[in-house]
Amino acid sequence: MRFLPPISNEQYHGPIWVCGALALVALHAIGSGLVQVLLPDSGLISLAGLSIFHEGGLQMVALAAQAGATQLAWGLALVFIVLRHRNLTVLFLLLAAFEKLLIILSGLIKPTNGAMELPGNDAALALLAVCLLAIFGARATSN
Repeated sequence: MRFLPPISNEQYHGPIWVCGALALVALHAIGSGLVQVLLPDSGLISLAGLSIFHEGGLQMVALAAQAGATQLAWGLALVFIVLRHRNLTVLFLLLAAFEKLLIILSGLIKPTNGAMELPGNDAALALLAVCLLAIFGARATSN
């Protein structure tokens, strides 16, 4: 019984650097997910500089760890695409770009302390640019 579909990398005809862009997004997702899952404070104190010593603080740590688990699973799915199903690279770059755009917009729309920048916004902006460059790079070679 097969759990995985057959490898379909031979169907991908785009430049390999486009797959590298998706691998970069995967590396960031896995790294962020591991930090949030493995650190005792889920990175809220040590990386984000937040105070969790108030009512609901421990729930914030648990929610960040749950978000980290989701990031970890997303990153592993992206690695799977890069290694076995490169023909889906552009689709997953579009999904990653949409995710990064939502992260950036949520930081702009939701009320936050203006003196503190949200953790991960700079990386989201950089990865959004990488995704868009890769999408248009793959599109230019597919014609």
